[in-house]
Amino acid sequence: LHTLLYPFIPTSLGCSTIQGFWQVLQQFMTPTPMATIICSAIVFMLLSMTMMAQADDSGGGKPKATDLMVRACKNASFNNPHVDPVTEEFCLTTLKSDNRSTKAMDLRELLLVADDILRGRVTATGSTVKKMLENTRKGTVPMRVLSLCEVDYDTVLSILKICDAMIRDYQGDEDKLQSSELVSCVDMAYDCINECGSELVDMPAVGALVNENNELAMLVKLNAALVAPHDISQ
Repeated sequence: LHTLLYPFIPTSLGCSTIQGFWQVLQQFMTPTPMATIICSAIVFMLLSMTMMAQADDSGGGKPKATDLMVRACKNASFNNPHVDPVTEEFCLTTLKSDNRSTKAMDLRELLLVADDILRGRVTATGSTVKKMLENTRKGTVPMRVLSLCEVDYDTVLSILKICDAMIRDYQGDEDKLQSSELVSCVDMAYDCINECGSELVDMPAVGALVNENNELAMLVKLNAALVAPHDISQ
């Protein structure tokens, strides 16, 4: 396991942090179902940290925010329909993670990029949950929690597909579809993400998955804030 994971651990984490990871892994080397689940979660966390570190190292290649992106994110920070705000910085960081954002000609195209970013993250997290289920014993709490989250993530993808179609077909004042209906569509996805988060309370050992679910919730809130409450056809 040491040999397998070592290439994926960013050296920027520091020797003490890396040593700590190995100590935790050694505690779960016994091949029990729970140990396998925890190790899977740790591997997921390490890979996520690696991608983040690599993104930081190549930060010079990140696109600059366009005027459209800045305006959209500023509006999103004020028009957030949720209690906890979506910051302009979080919005810009998210959009700049996809180069297509800089090529967007209007808010509609920018929303489609944001939707793709969210769907990609949900797909990746859902795949991780499916792999964890393969190593989970039936009739256990982890099996119940992960199975429910699997359903939640699959449902989110179906909802976002509908939201995507609504954005593409939106005609502003010429259509009966209201901007508020787009917000409601995205909020349905948030409810599913939130439901998975509630289930994960029963599995405190998978902190990496909990953190990823929380980040997905923030991305859903961002998408909702971007579509509310103005006319996306402009």
